[in-house]
Amino acid sequence: MPRIERSSAVVTALVAATAFLALPTLGAAKSVEGRYVAFGPGNWSCADVVAVADGNHPGSRGRLDGFIAGYLTAGNVILRNTYDLQAGQPASAAKEAVLAFCAENPGIKLANALAAYTQRQYPDRRSVPPQP
Repeated sequence: MPRIERSSAVVTALVAATAFLALPTLGAAKSVEGRYVAFGPGNWSCADVVAVADGNHPGSRGRLDGFIAGYLTAGNVILRNTYDLQAGQPASAAKEAVLAFCAENPGIKLANALAAYTQRQYPDRRSVPPQP
């Protein structure tokens, strides 16, 4: 793996780890003052996420898909006893669920929408690879 990709993966993993550790509730991804930092698509509002998914910003669709896949990958790497948060489902299933959540909660940031999704998925995750 090239050095730049490894560094990006580590940064993504660290950001996700911090979010997972600090998120007992949906609104916990913030400082004591109620502010937080999310970068790139993670800082998009759910209203923007839905607009991107609807094709209103086609150049951003790849960024959205990449952020969701990266968030799930970081969760798989960082969360204890977790092989697959998606329990065998593709990342597109997560995207559909997050888009449904975002449609109902347009003011929430994508990072928090994914945190809520991850919390719901956690009990059903796979802890070991499927046996052949």
